[in-house]
Amino acid sequence: FRKKGGSFKLSYYNEYKSYLRMVVPEQLEDRPTDFFVRDPKVNGRGSFRKKGGSIKPIVTIGYNNLADIDEPDLNNVLDVLRRRYLNNFFYTYIGDILVYMPPFSGISLYSDEDVQYYCDNNAFDPDLKPHIYSFADRIYSNMLFWKRNQCVIMTGASGSGKTINTKQFLSYIQSVSGGWNISITLKTRLAHLFNVLDCFGSAQTADSIYASKYTSQLQLKFNYFGDIVSCQLKTCLLEKSRVTGPPPGESNFHIFHLLMEHIGSDGKAYPFLKNTSHTFALKVTLPSIQNSLVALGLDESEKDHVINILTAILMLGQVKYKAEADGIGVRVLDVDLVKRIAKMLGVKDSSMMDALTSTPQVSGNRKILMNPLTYEKAMAKRNTLASYLYLRLFNEVLTCANESLAGEFADKDTEAEELLLTLDIVDGYGFKTGDDNNFATLCINYSNERLHQLYIQQVLTQPQELYLQEGLGWDPIRVPDNRGTVILFTDLQPHSLMESIEEECNNGSSEGFSAYDAFKDISSPYFMLSHEEDNVFSIRHYAGEVSYYAGNFHKTAKSGLHKDLKRVMNSSKLPLLQRMFPDGAPDQWMKGKDTMCVAKGYTNAVDMLLRDLKNKFVSFVRCIKPNLSSTPQLFEDEVVEDQVSAACLVETAQIKQNGFAFSSDLVSFVQRYKCTHEEDQFRKCDGDWQMAADRICGNLSIDMDNYFVGYSVIFIKDSPTVLHLEKARDDHIDSIVTKIQLCWKRRHINRKLGPHLRAVRETLATADKTKKIVLPKLDGPFSAKINDYLERIYRCWWASCLVKSLKEPLRSRIRTAITADSAFKGEFSNVEGRNIRVSKPMNINKLRHRGNYIQSDQFNSRIQPLLSSGERGAHGSRVIFAGPINRLNRKHVVERGNIVLTDNALIFLTPKFELYPQKTLFLKDVRAVSLSHHVDTMCVIHPKEDGRDMVLDFGVTGIYHTLPEFISLLYHTCRKVRKRINVNVYQERIRYNNSRKPGVFDEITFTAKKDSKKNKPGAPLCQLKNKVVIFYGGKDILH
Repeated sequence: FRKKGGSFKLSYYNEYKSYLRMVVPEQLEDRPTDFFVRDPKVNGRGSFRKKGGSIKPIVTIGYNNLADIDEPDLNNVLDVLRRRYLNNFFYTYIGDILVYMPPFSGISLYSDEDVQYYCDNNAFDPDLKPHIYSFADRIYSNMLFWKRNQCVIMTGASGSGKTINTKQFLSYIQSVSGGWNISITLKTRLAHLFNVLDCFGSAQTADSIYASKYTSQLQLKFNYFGDIVSCQLKTCLLEKSRVTGPPPGESNFHIFHLLMEHIGSDGKAYPFLKNTSHTFALKVTLPSIQNSLVALGLDESEKDHVINILTAILMLGQVKYKAEADGIGVRVLDVDLVKRIAKMLGVKDSSMMDALTSTPQVSGNRKILMNPLTYEKAMAKRNTLASYLYLRLFNEVLTCANESLAGEFADKDTEAEELLLTLDIVDGYGFKTGDDNNFATLCINYSNERLHQLYIQQVLTQPQELYLQEGLGWDPIRVPDNRGTVILFTDLQPHSLMESIEEECNNGSSEGFSAYDAFKDISSPYFMLSHEEDNVFSIRHYAGEVSYYAGNFHKTAKSGLHKDLKRVMNSSKLPLLQRMFPDGAPDQWMKGKDTMCVAKGYTNAVDMLLRDLKNKFVSFVRCIKPNLSSTPQLFEDEVVEDQVSAACLVETAQIKQNGFAFSSDLVSFVQRYKCTHEEDQFRKCDGDWQMAADRICGNLSIDMDNYFVGYSVIFIKDSPTVLHLEKARDDHIDSIVTKIQLCWKRRHINRKLGPHLRAVRETLATADKTKKIVLPKLDGPFSAKINDYLERIYRCWWASCLVKSLKEPLRSRIRTAITADSAFKGEFSNVEGRNIRVSKPMNINKLRHRGNYIQSDQFNSRIQPLLSSGERGAHGSRVIFAGPINRLNRKHVVERGNIVLTDNALIFLTPKFELYPQKTLFLKDVRAVSLSHHVDTMCVIHPKEDGRDMVLDFGVTGIYHTLPEFISLLYHTCRKVRKRINVNVYQERIRYNNSRKPGVFDEITFTAKKDSKKNKPGAPLCQLKNKVVIFYGGKDILH
């Protein structure tokens, strides 16, 4: 065995086959033989984890952390990922980076039990299995520990699991945090928001059923205590072109197919849905989405307006034109269709017809003239209206959702918001390398280039630079660099790619986009202009070379709605449409240009996103697709190798292995952990932060190989060291808080109540303890409560003085009687329509406990060997109670016997004092005892195991109080062994199950009988089918 990172490597599992089959029996057939496990016999440090009272073995196939690999090269990284994936381990760490591979199957990875499990365990525990929940717990803990804003970026190809990890990350954060009525307000609204986003922003592609077609930045805001106080969702680059023409083999947005499903149509009658592919049933219905919209802030009437707008968008695809004979202008073939569209949108028929067939122009005398459109421009204008109706509807829904999620900090200028901590979750498009790549694909890949550049800077480059600056002996590891590609897009001189596209779209020919004219001045090794195909160019991205067709850039790169369309939509009777088109107001619709290139605007949006993340601690989740066909248990080496190389996972593992997993500035480290030092002089640090940090680690016996103190930063090697620091801090914080509270309370009481307490103390010191004492009263505010409190203290003190003055066995008898009295007070029962507290009638003053009601030498000779037998005296060491009983067996036949209560068990003996087979019940297995509130001698003992209840009758001796004595002694004895049992007192009937079958219950009912002489104690129980009827006497024998 060779130890590495706290785990042990087993090169071959054949020698441990029996152990492995015991732990993971179904996962060992037809598996590679060279893999690694954590052996609990070798590693005694946390190999088994206790969860919910049971022992849960932790088995690790491969490494939990790729930084623990001996030689983290490409082959070894792929080998570990392959073995983990084929053995259903889908999450892996690389230091603090999380890698995820989707299972593509119905395996359950997320449950409430998993949330509770990761919440109960420290996220820095190295034995904790990697999971999105443990990753979320780390991020949340770091935010609260260091009071630093956090950001999580989900990266990966389309269909690799970014969205599901975003949802589960958010679900865990909601579970562990509170505030703002989280259970019914924020959590519910976020669930509605994700339902709406799944329908309005997702579509089916070849890679994923719910492929997100937008980039989202979800920002959570927390107060100082870690409670969520508000939430905001920012989006950019919704793929609005999908509305009028999705790529082949893909679907339109899910909301359109949900609408078709609701009306019972296949959608073939609508051209926007005719050639789409939608092959699965959605999980929601249209009415549920409408309810979600209302929950997010839309008015009740506006949920129907949303459906009208969506229907109008689909009907716009049915509008067909025919060119006029003279070639000037077009006419609509179906005028009634346009009227129906206008009615749904709440606009005038004539205004809608003019907007679809002509365009306004301002003449020299400031009059507006309507110029007819050509066939091509009319079709383009129709599609533009459909796309922008959907885009602005999507944005309006998000605006309403953000207002409902803003919480109490809706005002962005409040000073209180500056004190909030933020956690951003960024989920965007996956990198695209398809055949049909247009301007939208170019923008998607540009945003991925910028996020990958951020990953290289923060994970690969900056840590190495910091090691060198802090004086750590470090051999730099060469890492890939995509700065050349990023410069090509925005900063290349004399013209960058985006500047060239914008200039050509705004100033070039209206007939089409010319790649040669636009890019002839670009000179970069990362850009290639094709000489074989027109309007085709290639870019060397970090994930490989991608070719783009620029012939339609003048259509897709230009964005904007015609002025007259804005005016017509703003004139609608629907308030929702008026809010969607505020720029169509009468005093604004003629301002600005109709269309403009959005290249510069998109780069500015990406720059704004990265500037927002600049001052935050960024963490990454790298999603890797194991295969391209979404097949379970299929690991394609070439596919994974390309993604691992592009994501720089090998370089990350090398840096994390040779470097340090965690770092902190010395001031923050000392301020956080100085409480673990016992010396008072240390708490007043004189500015030597290096010495202070070193003394903290030395005081906690941390190995010097696991940390390094630099000039201004301390580096920590692994998570076990962080876990050790946090546990030590928690232990000291508890004692410090207790001392502070004690000192404050003592000082507060002395200042407020000192004179009065001194008077009370003097009265008690000089008073006769055998007589009742009148304490001095306190005047002033809250005097009544304080006087009552002092009276209770006095009564407790007086009672303790009286009890201490008693001698045995009277003291023990009184304590047992008091315990019995508290045990026999039952729960509230409904008696004749009234809730009353029922209890067992008993007279404490007349109890004369004997304990042993079996005076027989034969009993003593049989019971003593039984108590001395068993492993470590399993039956107990002494007899507390013994007496004869009647027992009802599972066939409802009465059996005579004896019961013995020891300090560890209940033992059932035959009349000849022989041990019943399997009739020893240990006190730790007793769950409850049930009895009635009548004058009878019946009770039912309920063990933990269902179906083995014991029905007992203690009336054999003819002495009534043997039952209360037994119950009180049983209750008292269980308390001594740290076992609290419930004593249930019922009014009319007791349910029990002694049939050895779970869920089969019988009843004991009680009936009053005036002639109590015929029901003598000790008489056999009356039997009536499956019910046992007990006769009890009247008040004449109550005492």
